[in-house]
Amino acid sequence: MRWFLAFLCGVLIGIGSSAAGPCDEAEVSEQGLPTVLVDDALASPLKFAASDGAFYYLSDLTFPEAPHALGQELSGGRQVFVKALVAQKDRWGRLPAILLDREMSDLSGKLVEGGLAIVKPQLRAFNCLKFLINLESEARRKNVGLWVVKNVINDYKSISYEQIGLYGLVEASVISVGQTRSKTYLNFGERWTEDLTGIIQRGKLADFSEFGHDLSVMKGKRVRLRGVLQLNQGPQIELKHPAQLELLD
Repeated sequence: MRWFLAFLCGVLIGIGSSAAGPCDEAEVSEQGLPTVLVDDALASPLKFAASDGAFYYLSDLTFPEAPHALGQELSGGRQVFVKALVAQKDRWGRLPAILLDREMSDLSGKLVEGGLAIVKPQLRAFNCLKFLINLESEARRKNVGLWVVKNVINDYKSISYEQIGLYGLVEASVISVGQTRSKTYLNFGERWTEDLTGIIQRGKLADFSEFGHDLSVMKGKRVRLRGVLQLNQGPQIELKHPAQLELLD
């Protein structure tokens, strides 16, 4: 774990030198934005307090390593800005947010590129999420950060009961695509009570098409799903966002 923390410190030293990218917020001014120590935000990415007294969480990212371990030994004292992505607090009184460096560049890319976080699609624009997923793929290829510590991608046949309710990445081949009036099903086995199913609500189909997914040609393709593994008579992942589905072939 110490090498991981040292690596994190190295990544954060570079804050402030990032170039503009598709995830940067246009025409953001630091005026009125609250601040937080980056150590504190990464120590508790699911709920941290900023200088305005409000609570935030890091949007569109998840941290497989224990959150407290990420920031437990950090002492850089680097301050960053906090920008809420929406004005409405969730049931736990939190606002989804991103961290901005002193040049107003989003730090999500640095965290993903350094293998410190996994993309968890939620609120970011399609082009931003595609960019982050590409950075994640590159970090995985280079075996940096969490991609060295453990393999966070599972073949669906290796999924255990202990993973129910957890967010994860699963790779599998689509054997068929089913359709009802309300849902589209990506089937990964013959028995839906035992084999994994990806579920897409009808109201989300336009988003998948806009993102570039043609579900009609998914049969026989190997894909990567990201989401919460649920058990509803059979194992399933509901794909609420098109960035939760990646075509690997």
